[in-house]
Amino acid sequence: MGDDAMWAEDEHSENKASLGEWKDATIALAAFATSAGGTVRFGITPQGKRVGVSIGANTLENLANDIRRSTDPPVFPSITVDADGGPPIVLVRAEESPIKPVWAFGKPYKRVGRTNQSSSRAETLRLVEATTGHTWDALPCEGLLAAHLSRAAVEDYLQRAEQSVTTPTDIVLDNLRLQLTDGKLCNAAALLFAEGNKLLEGSKMQCGLFQDDVGVHFIDEQTIDAPVLTQLRQALAFVARNTRKAIRITGRPEREEIPQYPVEAVREAIVNAIIHRDYTSSGHVQVRIFDDRLEVWNPGSLPFDVTIESLYGMHPSRPRNRKLAEAFHRAGLIEQWGTGTLRIVRACEEHGLPRPEFRYAMGTFMAILRSAPATVEPSASLPEGLNDRQRRALDHVRAHGSISPAQYREMVGASDRQARRDLSELVDLGWLQRTGQTSSVRYTTPPLKAR
Repeated sequence: MGDDAMWAEDEHSENKASLGEWKDATIALAAFATSAGGTVRFGITPQGKRVGVSIGANTLENLANDIRRSTDPPVFPSITVDADGGPPIVLVRAEESPIKPVWAFGKPYKRVGRTNQSSSRAETLRLVEATTGHTWDALPCEGLLAAHLSRAAVEDYLQRAEQSVTTPTDIVLDNLRLQLTDGKLCNAAALLFAEGNKLLEGSKMQCGLFQDDVGVHFIDEQTIDAPVLTQLRQALAFVARNTRKAIRITGRPEREEIPQYPVEAVREAIVNAIIHRDYTSSGHVQVRIFDDRLEVWNPGSLPFDVTIESLYGMHPSRPRNRKLAEAFHRAGLIEQWGTGTLRIVRACEEHGLPRPEFRYAMGTFMAILRSAPATVEPSASLPEGLNDRQRRALDHVRAHGSISPAQYREMVGASDRQARRDLSELVDLGWLQRTGQTSSVRYTTPPLKAR
């Protein structure tokens, strides 16, 4: 036992000269428990020299308690003392944990060779799901109480699910399995029902209408900090008011409006982003609107056995957040898991749009809907009494979705005063609506209504 070669470190063992190094030892034990198990030897230098440790009446009990309190899931080590052949050493063994990864002092660890390394976010989520059968949204949301849940959000879900809006909140939580056996609420409960949720800072949604093609200058912007069903509703409203509509004149003043993008495709893209996003990421779901396309971004990679190409056909469904997916299914927002991208493709084809594009880059999945070339109704279909400048303005709005005062002045050669009068008349007649303030003012097609 006195041979230093016997105490060499390897992937299953680590040496600590002093019991004062218990924190580093705890990290090593967490890494061992995540891997195949291993032993920390107190009283042995990293070079393998036996120097021994002093052991008091409560030393071993305190050591075991410190290790247990500092790890999650807790490591219950076996501790033995070897006093044969030299100064006493303490052998602390951690067996392989059935639940992985094991955390120490708030970080997940794994053993790689003779080193202890932090697990990446993606690897941590894979290990949790593989060893517990739970996705992130099924894990407890620390600090979330029933008092934090919005009854309005619960009733919104009940209406969508075609259930009685008087159903008690605790019954809804039980039906959706959002309350764990220890009474804690899971992350999915926070996403679905917590209003202004400060416990999940990464759960917001951002929507933007961009003036340029690279996403730098905003025309309109909205950050939605609300339960996910509210996020969906408000994001769809943002898209509706910030995308153009083709106008088919059916009479005077009757008309039919055709959205730039099929509502079903936009809804599916946003729903998919909510269900599949990585909520441990600091990024948010983003809805980006440009003149010629609409993009929905969400943090998170594809499942390991799903490729971009497979999204255009039948493919396995592996929602990153299964409890969230189940709630959306019950609310009638998804028909079958794994068909969302197919529904986006089909809706775009039926709408006469180019094939949607799916991408993955820099930890973000993107669904991109391309606009069809704008078709312009002949000016003859416009109402009588408009001057040529105003007719050109309406044709421009039909083709491009909106026009600014500066664009109007440049296009028709009008003065500031003339442009204001022309555009104001179109607003008064109900053919345009004014949005924005000062330098961001734009004129767009108003919502369809009796005029």
